[in-house]
Amino acid sequence: MLYVALVLIAGALIAMQSPINAALSRTIGVLESSLFNFIVGTAFLSLVVILFGRGQLTRFAEAPPWQWIGGFLGAFMVLNTIIAVPRLGVLTTLLTMILGNLIMAAIIDHFGWFGLPVTPFDWRRLAGFTLVLAGLMLVFRR
Repeated sequence: MLYVALVLIAGALIAMQSPINAALSRTIGVLESSLFNFIVGTAFLSLVVILFGRGQLTRFAEAPPWQWIGGFLGAFMVLNTIIAVPRLGVLTTLLTMILGNLIMAAIIDHFGWFGLPVTPFDWRRLAGFTLVLAGLMLVFRR
């Protein structure tokens, strides 16, 4: 339950992050606010690693290069929310993002990519997609 609560809180924070970053972009620019977001995030995580880190950051070069792409993916996500939120609204932007998340998660689970166990796509997952898509269509109606 702790992990569920933490992920729920993280989801709430992402909903806050999107309009905050969009507001910052009106002051300093879209690309600049994306960069600033990651500068602040890097400073925060650097402090957390210094205080609590137990890993071996110096071993990053031992990881396959495809594992380094996470930073690019995060930056792409933040940049796109900064662009989309003022045009679509927070709810529509995040529901659309969640739908994309669910589609990719189902593909990853179904094929067991990235060393994860295989979880086949079944009718329950299809029903979940259908409900999310129906919710997204309701939100898009103006």
